[in-house]
Amino acid sequence: MIQCCDRTLEPPHLQLLSSFLFIVPLLSLFVYCAFLFIVTLLSLFVYCAFSHSQPTMAQEAQEIDPCKVLGIRIDQHGKVTRSNRIPTVPPSCNATGPETPEDGVLSKDVTIDPPTGLTARIFLPQQQQGAESIQRLPVVLSFHGGGFVMYRPSSILFHGSCHRAAKACNAIFISVDYRLAPEDRLPAAYEDAVAAFRWLRSQALGTGVLDPWLESRADFSRVFLSGESSGANIAYNLSLRVFDETGALQVPPLRIAGVVLIQPFFGGIERTTSEVRLAHDKIVPLPVSDLLWRLALPEGADRDHPFCNPLKGGRPSPEVLQRFPATVVAVEGLDPLLDRQLEFVKMLQEAGVHVEQRIDPTGSHGVELLDMAKAEALCCDISTFMASSSVTASTSSL
Repeated sequence: MIQCCDRTLEPPHLQLLSSFLFIVPLLSLFVYCAFLFIVTLLSLFVYCAFSHSQPTMAQEAQEIDPCKVLGIRIDQHGKVTRSNRIPTVPPSCNATGPETPEDGVLSKDVTIDPPTGLTARIFLPQQQQGAESIQRLPVVLSFHGGGFVMYRPSSILFHGSCHRAAKACNAIFISVDYRLAPEDRLPAAYEDAVAAFRWLRSQALGTGVLDPWLESRADFSRVFLSGESSGANIAYNLSLRVFDETGALQVPPLRIAGVVLIQPFFGGIERTTSEVRLAHDKIVPLPVSDLLWRLALPEGADRDHPFCNPLKGGRPSPEVLQRFPATVVAVEGLDPLLDRQLEFVKMLQEAGVHVEQRIDPTGSHGVELLDMAKAEALCCDISTFMASSSVTASTSSL
């Protein structure tokens, strides 16, 4: 006998509801996972796209070819070949021809140290029309820029810069053609600056071969030491030697009325905020700055060497800095070297030096060489500084 079990059958609509309640969570989970997957893919795409279009500072720095920026080639032996993309120009006068002014300024090349062949280019403003007597003018011993590696006083950028400054300041500018690195590493440029200073002193003393322009027109009681970029570094290091307490470098009858430092070129191992922020500057990006120091510093020296970083171990004594005359430091707001220059100004101020700080928030390194409006404004400020410093110098002496 077969027995059948009783079963309670669910109505069809309950079976459908049960199936639906089972499927809905699975479907929701699937949609949620799909959503997460799509969001992840989109995020990855955006990240990759942004990373490709915005490389890191290190990646960009690696992409900068400093030799290409500078227009130089360095062979396997370390020899530097410089391009002529910045041409040189002759002075307005030569040894045998007539004295022909160029826009109110005469210029000529002179040998200031025959044994070494050291030369300089002198810029002399013309006598003002209607003047009853010969005007004696302040003298500016000047050093051009170029990272210690490039350019000469005859380079069109620096010839033009000295020409404009001589006219605007009504002063005699002597631009020294110091030796360049790496053929002659630092302190060669400083030694040439000292030689130029000694030559200028001999002119004031009336000894040796006298230059007729200086003999008749120079006021040796109003002498200024000046430089642009690496030239400002040279002018500063020459000042350290001039005002050294040992008196190794004789000064009188010269009287140093002031020091003019335009965007001084300094460095250091630790990066500053402005160097990081402006690491890819078109004029002195970090790879260019690093290469210039590598070529200029003594063999084996790093960027904390005193020639490069005056704020480190080779910091000058307060006694030396206290002997400095009035100093003007011109800096630019868009210069990677800005922070180092401001720290340098602070060091001078803390030592008691009278420092005038001139800052152009929109200027870049070397802007005065290319932007004539900014060059004129800078020359005007320097002229004002020289006039006020000359008055101060006339009432005091070393």
